[in-house]
Amino acid sequence: MFHHLHGGQHQSVQGSISQEDLEAILQFVGVQRFLTPMQWLEKLDSDRLDPEDLCLTFDDGLLCQFDIALPLLEKYRLNAFWFVYSGVFEGQVQLGKLEIYRAFRCQYFPTIDDFYTVFFGRVFDAGFGETTSEVVTEARIRQMISVFPFYSVNDVRFRLVRDLILGRREYELIMDGLIHDRGPSLNELAKGLWMSDEHLKYLTDQGHVVGLHSYSHPTALADLPYAEQREEYQKNYQHILRVCGRPPVAVAHPTNSYNQETIEILAGLGIRFGFRSNMAAANAIGQSNPNPYEMAREDNANIQRMVGASK
Repeated sequence: MFHHLHGGQHQSVQGSISQEDLEAILQFVGVQRFLTPMQWLEKLDSDRLDPEDLCLTFDDGLLCQFDIALPLLEKYRLNAFWFVYSGVFEGQVQLGKLEIYRAFRCQYFPTIDDFYTVFFGRVFDAGFGETTSEVVTEARIRQMISVFPFYSVNDVRFRLVRDLILGRREYELIMDGLIHDRGPSLNELAKGLWMSDEHLKYLTDQGHVVGLHSYSHPTALADLPYAEQREEYQKNYQHILRVCGRPPVAVAHPTNSYNQETIEILAGLGIRFGFRSNMAAANAIGQSNPNPYEMAREDNANIQRMVGASK
C-alpha cells in the first residue's frame, strides 16, 4: 500500500518516499512476486492465491504517484490498483481537505511536532480539553501504535482527536482557521495534489485497475448512515465508470473505516473485493483476510523498515 511520493515538483511530506525508496522496496520484496490486478483477482476468485502472490496498490489518486511511481512501474512492466476518491476529480476541492491539510501542516510548520503543538492548543481553546483527556488514553495510544508502528505518539493523538472527538465539522473549523492565519488559500495548497480524469483513463488503457475509495474520503465512513455511505460509493462508482469506460471491481476502505452495511453496499454495486489498510487481525478469531471485502495490506512504511534492517 502506497500513498505519497516526493521528487521533482512534489515536495516531501510526512510519510512520503522517493522513487529510489520505491525501487528498493520492489527489489527487496521481489519484482517477480507482483501479479497484475486481474491475475490477482482471478486467483482470489478461484481460491488459488498463494502467500507469494502480491499486488501493488496506490490510494487517493495523487499526482505524485503518476509522476514518480508510474515510470518505475513501467520500467519493471508492473501494473497496480489505483484507488481514488472522486469529489476532487469533479472540481470539488473542498472534499479534498484531508490531503490539503496534510500539505499545509508539512509545508507551513518547521516540523510536524510544531504543527501538533499549535493544533492541540486550538483544540483545548475550543473547549475539547476534558474530552481529549478522557478519550486519548495511554492504552488507546499503545493499541493504535501496535497496529501502525510507524506512527509517533503525537501522530496517534492527532488522529484520535480528529476522528473521535472533533468530527469533520469541528476539525475543519480549526484547520481552516490555522490556514487563514498563515496565509495560503485552499486552491493554492491543492495545486498539483491530484491526478485528472485523463490520468485515470491512461492508467486503465495501460492495464492498471482504478477502484473505489469513496466520493469525499470521510475519515469515519462507518459512522455514516446507510444512505450516506451508499451515496459515497454510488457517486464514486459512476465517476470511475464514466471516465474509465468499465465498472470498478475493487475498493480500498478509506482510513480503514467500514462496517457490514458498507460491505452490503459494495456487493450491491458489483464490487468483488476490498482492501483494508493494515495486516492486523480483522475479527475476533484472528483472521487477517476473513472474506474478500477485508483483505489485508502492508503499509510501505513497514516494508521500508525491513529494507533498512536488511542492509
